[in-house]
Amino acid sequence: MVAVICITLGVAGYLLKGEPMWQEKTIELGDSVSDDAAEYIEGTPWTIEHTTVDLTGLNTCKVGDYTVRAVNMFASYDYTIHVRDTVPPEIKVGYSLDTVLAAGRDYDLSVLQAKAEDKSGTTFIHYYYNDHEINGLYFDDIGRPEITIEATDGNANRSIKKVKLFVDTPPGIYGVHEQYVLRGSGKDAIDPAFATDDVDGSLTDKVKADLSGVDFRNIGDYVAAYSVTDSYGLTSTAKTTIHVISSADRVMHHLNDYRMSDEQMQEIIEDGYFTYEPLDKPDSKWVIDNCGPTLVNLYRDEGDMVSSGSGFIYDITPEYVYVISVYHVTSAFDGKPTRITFYDGTYTPVRFKSIRLSAGNEASLFKIPVSDIPYHTLVRLKEVSYKEDIYDDIHVGTPLIEYCKNWRAGEREAIIKYVDVISFGLSDIQKKYVDDEEYFAVTRASESGMSGTAIFDERGILAGICSKTMMPLDTEEPRFRDGCDFLLMVGGLPDLLERAEGME
Repeated sequence: MVAVICITLGVAGYLLKGEPMWQEKTIELGDSVSDDAAEYIEGTPWTIEHTTVDLTGLNTCKVGDYTVRAVNMFASYDYTIHVRDTVPPEIKVGYSLDTVLAAGRDYDLSVLQAKAEDKSGTTFIHYYYNDHEINGLYFDDIGRPEITIEATDGNANRSIKKVKLFVDTPPGIYGVHEQYVLRGSGKDAIDPAFATDDVDGSLTDKVKADLSGVDFRNIGDYVAAYSVTDSYGLTSTAKTTIHVISSADRVMHHLNDYRMSDEQMQEIIEDGYFTYEPLDKPDSKWVIDNCGPTLVNLYRDEGDMVSSGSGFIYDITPEYVYVISVYHVTSAFDGKPTRITFYDGTYTPVRFKSIRLSAGNEASLFKIPVSDIPYHTLVRLKEVSYKEDIYDDIHVGTPLIEYCKNWRAGEREAIIKYVDVISFGLSDIQKKYVDDEEYFAVTRASESGMSGTAIFDERGILAGICSKTMMPLDTEEPRFRDGCDFLLMVGGLPDLLERAEGME
């Protein structure tokens, strides 16, 4: 009876222990492994149900060969699992074309916002440009350079990603220089900075000057910072030292310490920096507030001989400032030491040779070298607004403004006269003095020293040049009897400038 029982148990054990389904398999690093016995042995449901799988020695996060065991009451089975890493790292790049890099500027590779992810937890990134490994970004020229990003993991798997960058030239900022200003002055004493960009053109109106660190009330040396940003988001910066001092003479001495290059001057000229936009509607106060920087005063003092006249700036080039006046003024100054006083009271000694428009029109022109003008003043000068068809808008009764600055070299800061047009047809008496086709008459207003100054309409456009005064005559026509000013028409000024540009 006992023997029968042993035989029965032996047969049952053989039938219930099951058979292994495989001996070894390879999985990818990081993959999961099941502990379900049905995936390891085949046999009756009872056998599978009473079989456990021991994965204790398995690390799916590390490459290697591992043994796992399936065990039941009748048998145990060993299996080999090979954990292998065949998947390369995934490279992710956060850089987009919204980020523009500046040519000529160093950047850290972090600007690419590149990272590599891999199940191994270990990655190595290398960057290449033109087949050479790089540790940073620097490009001399604009364009779309391509960067190759290579990532490898700890098991020598390799992936590559290529990224095209956007490189542009940053805006140029210039005119920033060391300055000396008088204690008690303010921001207006600081010279402007200029900026241009190859895409945006002039960015001068976008320059931000940070003068918050300058204490104009106390003597000392302070830092001023400037910045400008173009439409691509590229920013250029510059810094300089502002010396706040108490000596007015020393401030004057430093007014011409700095000089822009001809190329930079040409840029701001082409950008229209020295021009102003006249108004669409009359506003005489605006004219007085904005047209003064076009005006100059001529003064010469030789013992008992004192001579004074006026003029205005017609054109500014990198080399010269061209001034218009009238010949009965400039002929008295030709070749002689003359003080040219600008709208802000600064002045420069010059000797010039003027040219006249014609025998019938005494409009004259002379030029002042830019290098002779204090820089502080130069960058604030303006050209008059010229309109070829101005006389289509001016009629009898039209109000005009005679305006001169620093009359008699600063004895009086400004003279402003409001006049009305009397006639564009002169009387027979007046025609004895001037060419009827070159002049027109306005109510008498000018004073000695105003000859050559600009006459503006109420929009700020050049309307004439103060020339001669006709004294009252009993025999004159009634409308002219109280006297009048003869104003030169300005239609010939472009021709005069063209001739002057050939002057030595």
